[in-house]
Amino acid sequence: MNYEISMKNNIMTLLKGILLGLISMGIPGLSASTIAIIVGIYFLMVESIANIFKEFKKNFIFLIFLLAGYLIGCIMAAFSVDILFSNFPLATTLVILGMILGSFPDLFIKSKQNMKKLSCWIVFVIVFIAIILYNIFISKTATTEFPDDPNYGYLIKMTIIGLVTASTFIIPGVDFAVVFLSLGLYYPFLNMITELLSFGSSNYLDMFIPNIKILGFYLAGYLIGMFLFSKLIKFLTNKYNSQTQFASVAFVVTAPIIVIKNCILDNDSFRGSVPQSIVGTILAIIAFGIMVYLARINRNNNQPKEINIEDEQA
Repeated sequence: MNYEISMKNNIMTLLKGILLGLISMGIPGLSASTIAIIVGIYFLMVESIANIFKEFKKNFIFLIFLLAGYLIGCIMAAFSVDILFSNFPLATTLVILGMILGSFPDLFIKSKQNMKKLSCWIVFVIVFIAIILYNIFISKTATTEFPDDPNYGYLIKMTIIGLVTASTFIIPGVDFAVVFLSLGLYYPFLNMITELLSFGSSNYLDMFIPNIKILGFYLAGYLIGMFLFSKLIKFLTNKYNSQTQFASVAFVVTAPIIVIKNCILDNDSFRGSVPQSIVGTILAIIAFGIMVYLARINRNNNQPKEINIEDEQA
């Protein structure tokens, strides 16, 4: 595993985890794994999950900081994303686009050596079209609520849902928010998080017990699913390295289209103004520069090697 345990690396992993949780939870259409590709941590994440029992200390520390950040990001999304998009939709969208576009140069540098392979371009086109169609035609109309007193049948159902939706953390382009919207669980899930964090409310204990049951069974399935799906992606990466890399390029190239669709075109409350345009553009340029700078640091530290995962310990 190409990860050195240090305070600097752990803090960077935590911050990247926050971005994963914040954006994937807050923006339907953008998956955590796509954000992981954008911030240059995806293949390292897959390898550490797939090899959790090999080099256990390194893998465990890396995943603890990543998942802690992811949890923080999800909580931030539950409380703040609606506020940001309600009050500053244009500025928020521009910042996200700046961050995504800032990942493009490094991604294409890593893919340059495979540009002449026809199979890579076939994979790119197939994945690109599939993700666009997925985001256009996926159903988002279902609604439901979590029961106040979940029985074991419902808890087993939540475990299965956790197992399946773990794919959104590992497989790029399969988005947690979109899948949960299609299942009618997105807003109930956000409400559950806010209820669990509403310490001191009059009926907190009445809400806590059923919520923690549902969340516990869901997370059990989710963790098992993460391990199984990471094994699958690691196998595909080892066997079809260049094609998998071009699939990653397709996921990131579709990201700006998905953001524009979900944050602007499908957002009835979207509005813009000159101040938002100016501030948003400035912040987008800063976000772009930060992403380019971080990518250069990663290249200087030889982190592109994470793409060429070698199962030396298998």
